[in-house]
Amino acid sequence: PDPTSPLPRSALVVDDLPSARRWLRAALLDAFPEVSIAEAGSLADARAALVALGKAPDLALIDLGLPDGSGLRLIEALQRDGVGTLCI
Repeated sequence: PDPTSPLPRSALVVDDLPSARRWLRAALLDAFPEVSIAEAGSLADARAALVALGKAPDLALIDLGLPDGSGLRLIEALQRDGVGTLCI
């Protein structure tokens, strides 16, 4: 994350419902046209997406009720690593 940038440059959307991911992606692109968005439908997919990104996203929209566990685990990991990702 770039602490000097007021707008997110990268985002991660985690939701097991494809329709919710599409809606959140569209909302992010409407608000931040330049944002790069990775998507995941589970905790495992989210962890793989973070590895693929190579760095933590500026913003993460995370569903708490995922098929393979709680999204809180992902939020806790991002906060514990102190990467500065804004988690919603």
